[in-house]
Amino acid sequence: MNDGDRYPKRLIEVDLPIKKISAHARREKSIRHGHISTLHIWWARRPLAACRAVLCAALWIDPAKPLCPEEFRKAATMIMQKFWDPMGLQTRNLDDPPELRRALLDFIADFANWDNSTKKEYLDVSRALTQAAHEALGGVPGTKPLVVDPFAGGGAIPLEALRVGADAFASDLNPVAVLLNKVVLEYIPRHGRHLADGVRKWGEWIKQEAEKGLAEFYPEDPDGATPIAYLWARTITCEGPGCGAEVPLMRSLWLAKKNKRSVALRIVPKPDEKRVDFEIIKDVRAQDVADGTVRRGSATCPCCGFTTPVKSVRQQLKARRGGAEDARLFCVVTTRLGQMGRFYRLPTERDLEAVQNAAEELERRKGCMMGR
Repeated sequence: MNDGDRYPKRLIEVDLPIKKISAHARREKSIRHGHISTLHIWWARRPLAACRAVLCAALWIDPAKPLCPEEFRKAATMIMQKFWDPMGLQTRNLDDPPELRRALLDFIADFANWDNSTKKEYLDVSRALTQAAHEALGGVPGTKPLVVDPFAGGGAIPLEALRVGADAFASDLNPVAVLLNKVVLEYIPRHGRHLADGVRKWGEWIKQEAEKGLAEFYPEDPDGATPIAYLWARTITCEGPGCGAEVPLMRSLWLAKKNKRSVALRIVPKPDEKRVDFEIIKDVRAQDVADGTVRRGSATCPCCGFTTPVKSVRQQLKARRGGAEDARLFCVVTTRLGQMGRFYRLPTERDLEAVQNAAEELERRKGCMMGR
């Protein structure tokens, strides 16, 4: 006797309305209001629609299989009759197990729709089915099934587990992911709208205090623009015969790539000085922007065209502990009062002085901490 002969199969092991679920997952990419994706950008974020559907199908038993507990089949029949047939028209014969299975799968397909994810009737049905399956499989009445996600990332799976009536245990190796999950799964349910008010209040306070403490390291430009970021590139020395130029390691020369506003860099080789300079070009087309200097780890020198192989690039950077300490400042990003968007300019002596002051202050503070 194999496991399939004595184990009540879940719906996910039998069927799943993948086409409809996929359509809802694709649509979800354009949804912003109320979606956890707006909380923080997270790579490989799982669509909530897919997570919700998969969890329901994994938690609920297939009523058409012989080993399905009779108590779940009866409970599911009653729950779905109330959901699908509120007017008593009896359009579906839910006493037939295969038809009951189809009803559950149709419900999962509809529940994957973002518009239905917060509707009370859908939430009540999903939670009732989850509880019925849990108790039919031996769960203690009053307890809930536990969904464990040790690498929860952006929190899609544990969030949907709570939505469909399960308990969730979530963790991750990344502390950012841990914070995201605590916000989504603990802080928001506990504090509700007060959490948003508190975040706005204290976020603004931190912003003001940070601006005070960092103002000297981001001095205003003569025209009133305020630097908000310094863009750096690690460098290597070109190993081409007789060259030895400083090569900035840059995968792309684009600074802003939008239809109405495009900004990029142009490299100006200076082989006699063994270096390159930069120019900022605006309103450019893709064909006007050259490739970066780095491709698959190797670096091509703009002065002589020699490509330093990836092994040599790594050796040079390793010898300089990564190359961050002597990286090349190539652009300053600024904002302007009363104007939307970001602006880009080449660095000046004032910027280099500000950077030097910041480095000295950092060393001073490190010394103070070491002396405690």
